[in-house]
Amino acid sequence: MNGLSRLFSDTVIFELLVRLVLGAIASFFAILSWTRTRNLYWILIIAGILASYAGTLYHALRTFGLFTGPELLILSTPLGILVSDNLSMVFFTFACISYFCTHK
Repeated sequence: MNGLSRLFSDTVIFELLVRLVLGAIASFFAILSWTRTRNLYWILIIAGILASYAGTLYHALRTFGLFTGPELLILSTPLGILVSDNLSMVFFTFACISYFCTHK
């Protein structure tokens, strides 16, 4: 089996690569719109998009074995995974709160 067919047969790697490509596109447009906005809630949404892509990159590095080493565990879960999976939701939550506070 050649490398390309093995890549498409391994669903975890294929899903990760699709997520990396789509996240890169979303991050590119988020960075472009960063300079055009002045509202706090939009800045927090953009930060959430970038944090989501950073989490995807973190998972890719761990999946491909490029990021290894000792990790700080919180309730037997690595801190890096907790932060990378949930930081974007924190930004999105604060964006919604900011929107509701400014648009009464």
